[in-house]
Amino acid sequence: MGKRKRLYTRFFMSLTAISVCCILVLAVVIFYWYRNITIDNVNKANQNVLVNTETVFINYKEIVQNYAMDFYRNPNINALMMNGDTSWSDQLYSALSQIRGALVVNQYMENAYIMGVKEPVAMFENLPLSPESKLELFSRMRNNVIVESPFLWEATLNNGTPITLLTVFYNDRAFADSEYNGAVALTVNLGKLQNNLFTQKEGEATRYAVLDGSASVLMHSALSGTPLEEGMLKQVAASSSERGSFVYRGSGEPQLITYVYSAADKLWFVSETSYKDSIRDISNARNLMTGLCLALIIAASITANLISRQMYKPIGRLFGNIIHLSGNEEVLKTGGDFDTVSQELEQIGVKLEQLKKESDDSALMRWLLSPRGAPENSSTPLMSIAASGGAFCVCVLTLLESEQSEGSGQTFGEGIKQVELAFFELAAVQSFRPHQGTAVLILSELRSGSFDDYALFRGKWEGIAAQLQDSGVCCALGISGLTDDLNLLRAKYNEAADSLQYIKFHVQQNIIFADDTIHLNSSPMPDSALEPVLQAVRQTELSGHIPQAVERLLAVACSYRAESATIALSRLAFELSRTAELNADVQQSGFLDNYQRIWQIQSYDKLLHWIVDSCYTALERIAGMRAVQTKSIAVEAICYIRDHYDDSRLSLNALADKLSLSPAYLSRLIADEVNCSFPDFVNLLRLEQAQMLLVTELGLDIREIAEKVGYNSSTYFTTQFKKRFGVTPSKWRMNHILQQQESS
Repeated sequence: MGKRKRLYTRFFMSLTAISVCCILVLAVVIFYWYRNITIDNVNKANQNVLVNTETVFINYKEIVQNYAMDFYRNPNINALMMNGDTSWSDQLYSALSQIRGALVVNQYMENAYIMGVKEPVAMFENLPLSPESKLELFSRMRNNVIVESPFLWEATLNNGTPITLLTVFYNDRAFADSEYNGAVALTVNLGKLQNNLFTQKEGEATRYAVLDGSASVLMHSALSGTPLEEGMLKQVAASSSERGSFVYRGSGEPQLITYVYSAADKLWFVSETSYKDSIRDISNARNLMTGLCLALIIAASITANLISRQMYKPIGRLFGNIIHLSGNEEVLKTGGDFDTVSQELEQIGVKLEQLKKESDDSALMRWLLSPRGAPENSSTPLMSIAASGGAFCVCVLTLLESEQSEGSGQTFGEGIKQVELAFFELAAVQSFRPHQGTAVLILSELRSGSFDDYALFRGKWEGIAAQLQDSGVCCALGISGLTDDLNLLRAKYNEAADSLQYIKFHVQQNIIFADDTIHLNSSPMPDSALEPVLQAVRQTELSGHIPQAVERLLAVACSYRAESATIALSRLAFELSRTAELNADVQQSGFLDNYQRIWQIQSYDKLLHWIVDSCYTALERIAGMRAVQTKSIAVEAICYIRDHYDDSRLSLNALADKLSLSPAYLSRLIADEVNCSFPDFVNLLRLEQAQMLLVTELGLDIREIAEKVGYNSSTYFTTQFKKRFGVTPSKWRMNHILQQQESS
């Protein structure tokens, strides 16, 4: 009992250990996989915000550039530049009023300068610069060409405070050698511009900033009292890629940094998110996964216990029967169960092999050498086979179409007659009929050395096969090798019979020599040989190539042993049935049935047609199931998008992962269903909902409506809304209010 108990314990511990390892490995893989997806989604969202911020910055820059251009082309301002006359006049008043109006409307524009040919002519300063800075600015206006606008530079205020200014200018210097005729320069206060550029409130998780090439912070969102770390800024400015992200581990908690580089402005747009916040979802799920793993481990242990009991019962009885079958009671007292049964099985196997050999030898000799099997040519007695030391061979002749039993005797008679005529002067031919549809011919030398010319011997057999084929006789011949040892008669018969298994792999060939099969590849056929057929079935556009793919596969099978080729084709048929069922559970017995079916097929045409028919059957089932499945998946995806469009984390990759599809395939399904791409469809749903909220929820501001419909950035929301409806959200709401007032 103790030994059997140990066997049960081994079962239980093995199954439990395998289950626990699988659960732990799966949990770790899921954890890290989901974590990477979460971080990637946060990075993509941050990059979208940064790209939108860059777009808004460019828009503001273009507004200032347009002001500079308009001022330069203003006749009053242009006359002031050219003559430098600052005496009071209506023209001077008009020019300065226009400039002042522009500075009042755009509060982030601080100073305006009208530069004459030799010196500054007029200026309007909300933030007065020192005389040195004004001279430096005038020098830049004289020397810079128009393509260098705008530029960043370090200026000094009247009180000596340094300040970084973005200066936009316009002059007529298109080239370095162009003549200077004056200029208009407008300076932008980056500190005020950031209030328009960033809409994040203080205390929010993500912080944004704009850096120059030397890693200096030019603009930023609310920093919650903590400045951006200098090391992080330098790492961003030193990056060689225009977009990217990294985890920065500075003096505090790790931060997820995302950046976008604007090559035109030579500025870095940076976002900083707490790394802990970026993986908050997976962190919250960690405890749940731990608990789930423990529950699965307990369930696996209970299941392993039940399976071990069920496995041990029949195995224990089988082991007991084997031990008692041997009659050796002493083995029960020594060794473990496995060792004992292994030794007894080896002994039983040796005894069975001896009995089988004795039975086969005696039965074969009785069958081949008995008087009732006398040959049709009775002039040569059977006992004379190789009696004088001469060589002999065995030929197995079989009908390829076993259902055509009528005339089989005549067919064999014709084949035997041709063999006798071909070998009339070389060998004695003796024929046997072991069962219907098969004849066995034994050819023994009339004189020792008659078969020495192997080329002549082989040529006669090939001539017989060609004559049978030309006459329309559907027969196949398997020819053994030559030997002079009568004890190998059964082995030579097996060689000839086994050779017939190769007929099915050769097109238009009805004879196989056992000597040719010895050198065939005995290793398993690689899966790569089956892949073209499976690809032709799985890909609809390749279905027309199925017959050619099967023919090429059979051509490859010719170079392998019959067992290896049959196993490979059985595996192909098994994969076809499993592919046709998609995710259905296919029993392993299907492989064995296919193996027996292929082994029994005798002709090339039957094997080819059977495999091709199996391919087309699988193709039809796949096409039908895919049509239903594709429609169902598309509807499910559309419903999910309609229910979750307001989730800012909604993305094509996340939805594809949820539905276990590739993003490209899911995108194509959605486009076929709604006639637009995934981003356009999500934007359409969000903007339509925002359109309704703008007129029904007047208490919500633009930022709150943007968040409510799934946008992380109110600036991006405004851009998309205007692109869709032609007006900004604020103007849309105002138009609706005015229409209501007019109607009332």
